[in-house]
Amino acid sequence: MNYNAYAFPTSVVPHGQLSFRAEELAHALFATGRAPGDRYRYGSASTWEWLYRTSLIPAYIRRRPYGALTRSRLAHELDRSELVGLSYALGTAMTAIFCRQVLGVSHLLHIDRYASTYGVVFGTGRKRADLFGLASPGWVVAEAKGRSRAMERTLPEKLREQKRSVLSIDSDPPWLALGCVASFPTGEELVVDAFDPDEPAEDAIQLDHVTWDRYLHAYYQPFINALDAGDRLQDTSVEGPFETVNFGGFRVQLGLLRGVADLAREIPANDPAGFGERVSELLSSARERQIPMFTDGSIIQADWTEAIQTQDWLIGPE
Repeated sequence: MNYNAYAFPTSVVPHGQLSFRAEELAHALFATGRAPGDRYRYGSASTWEWLYRTSLIPAYIRRRPYGALTRSRLAHELDRSELVGLSYALGTAMTAIFCRQVLGVSHLLHIDRYASTYGVVFGTGRKRADLFGLASPGWVVAEAKGRSRAMERTLPEKLREQKRSVLSIDSDPPWLALGCVASFPTGEELVVDAFDPDEPAEDAIQLDHVTWDRYLHAYYQPFINALDAGDRLQDTSVEGPFETVNFGGFRVQLGLLRGVADLAREIPANDPAGFGERVSELLSSARERQIPMFTDGSIIQADWTEAIQTQDWLIGPE
């Protein structure tokens, strides 16, 4: 999929392609979900929300023979309100993939999910970014948008207002604050346009209560919730590197490094001191052993090849 990056630092390639597997798209949908991972208050609701989001892919997204993504014929028959949900999910997922591949963000979390975990209260304004995460140069703040057709002319300016809405994280200004739009400008193939901001907004919020320990603890809670809700694989060995579960008819399997899963269950949210360092050690050890996994220590398998390669997309103009 093609991407365009406008007004970014010179270290960011302004035009290029994002290449990813269906599993990477499923992972992005999981990590950027808004539903909190608090299983005591919400039960399995956040897991059902993720399964709903991932099921959008085989239902509405198709892969053309040369690799580009387009919408299925069913997607073209959605009404406007249904398209909004699909577009938003694609927008957040593609923002996560752009941030990981182009900016090197290993973990990207929805601000609302972090706020739910730690009771963060925002101001009365509605203009705030969706996602934030940490790259090598510093914190990244991202506002995600999705459009079923071409983005409107006024959208870049709206993005500039929302992506500048965070003044500082852990007492440091963000390295980057970007707006990212996943759209179908020709009505056929998905592209990503990313915009870097100018200056922070006057009413920008400060997330100085964020620490890497608290951030990572909030990030992994939905994984724990999903592992507790899924069906454990019968052939999973206790000596294996991952705790893995299956979600039956959804054709999705999810796993997380056992050490990370055990640690996330063991350490309480109200006192996560040292969590980030211990997780980093576990991830480094797994990488040294060359264990195939996402950078956050998770694995996702999705058997959607037949579904997304079905040639049922709309032929000709809409």
